[in-house]
Amino acid sequence: MSTKTKRSFEGVATVVDTDVHLTESQADLMPYLEGPFAELIENAGEKYGGFWGNWYPAAGYFSPMDTGRIEIDSAGDPHELRDWEVEVLGVDRAVLNPTQNLGLGYVHHDELSAALAHAYNEYLLDTYLDDVSEFYGSAVVSPQKPYAAAEEIDDRADESKIVSIMFPTSGLHPPAGHSMYDPIYDAIERSGLPVCMHNGVSGLMASFPLQWRGFSRFMEAHAFVNPAQHMVNVASIITHGVPERFPDLDFVIMEAGLGWIPYYIHRLDEEYSAARHDAPELTQPPSAYFEDQFYFTSQPIEGTGDPNYVRNVIDAFGGQEKLMFSSDYPHFDFDHSDALLDIVRGGFEDGTVENVFSRTADRVFGF
Repeated sequence: MSTKTKRSFEGVATVVDTDVHLTESQADLMPYLEGPFAELIENAGEKYGGFWGNWYPAAGYFSPMDTGRIEIDSAGDPHELRDWEVEVLGVDRAVLNPTQNLGLGYVHHDELSAALAHAYNEYLLDTYLDDVSEFYGSAVVSPQKPYAAAEEIDDRADESKIVSIMFPTSGLHPPAGHSMYDPIYDAIERSGLPVCMHNGVSGLMASFPLQWRGFSRFMEAHAFVNPAQHMVNVASIITHGVPERFPDLDFVIMEAGLGWIPYYIHRLDEEYSAARHDAPELTQPPSAYFEDQFYFTSQPIEGTGDPNYVRNVIDAFGGQEKLMFSSDYPHFDFDHSDALLDIVRGGFEDGTVENVFSRTADRVFGF
């Protein structure tokens, strides 16, 4: 959905949007880039119109934005973004996440990736979080440099407006359960913040290179890649015992729809029942870790034309306590809040409405 229409949250005391995206650009981050990279880029000048496309490889599809069929808003001005989120959408608190820097995991220069993460976090705090009371943010880290990421987490953990750590799983290699990432998980657990995992369509190149070569259209790639990348990383996290090693760490799985969640919980339980020797660190079935430590954001909600389907899916994975509203604004397929609100209100008790739209997020993000 993307038509700007004022939506009503009548009867909902507080609304938290757990996934609002900045549209950060090269020009935004350059003033915050530190170390040798700032000098290198300054000396090179604006070669070929900028370095952005060289750093963050793109999958090369014609998206609805590229063809001009859909225009998306820029989130470059914090006060305009606030006007949309607060005055139009009716949100009380919003968690800001990156767009371009969801692709940090496939930046091919490890040290540059860490420097870009630091620059983005400085930009986020300086431009958005310091000036707008309703805005909170996820500090992003570079998966390629786990110890540098841990230092970045330690530096940001005491910032009152930083409420989560974005571990960009798009194109991540090796998958997220690998022990190389333990310094990141350890630092996040010590911080008391949740870890957010978010994918993007260009991650298809790194995560599924053969499929990328075979997929020539945006539609097929976009429908497949976000839940598929989460399936890879969640299976890795569970099988390799990350929740067992870090029992106080909450995982927020973002922007992949809903229907795959109950299927995958049951699928992993079935695999565990047949091959427990393959996950020796686990002391309980995968579903128990999902119940204790995993949460999910709502966008994109598939099947809104069949409210009973959506309600059954939510119920099947315990979404009454696990689902958090997200709009994905300003991306082209962002969800207006009324679709989910009408579905939840029509099939669950009032307490579930409050959970989905604020209480669970308040608990997970610690507002």
